[in-house]
Amino acid sequence: MADPAAAGADRSTVRAPICNVYNGFRYQAPGHTEVYVVIDGKLHWVPDEITYHNLWATWDGLRSGIPNCESGDQLAFGAYLAREVETGMVYLLGRTKRWIPNMTIFNQYSFNPAAIKDRGRDFLAIYDRGPDIPARV
Repeated sequence: MADPAAAGADRSTVRAPICNVYNGFRYQAPGHTEVYVVIDGKLHWVPDEITYHNLWATWDGLRSGIPNCESGDQLAFGAYLAREVETGMVYLLGRTKRWIPNMTIFNQYSFNPAAIKDRGRDFLAIYDRGPDIPARV
């Protein structure tokens, strides 16, 4: 897509689309180290390798290039997967806790099941509940 500024467009009126069809995919531009994951149809930067390995086992599955999707907030430094021991519910834990409703969605994101940390309900209660992690649609 051409740069809207180069075409004389006002950047405040040009928005990239929300891309729910890419939910769960990870992207890296050729020649760059930054990795992005699509959640809620938006690109979210994975801020460091520690956060990356808290969520994924390997670099396998990275897609080359960056889709033209709206940008979202970066993932929180140190975000990780947590299972509530009392219920078995698995969350993406960062600024909030976001429930991963089922294994189909978990697998769409290629999350690492071995990286899940068990946490009690009392520990997880300190986090506000964010929206559920959405499936790819």
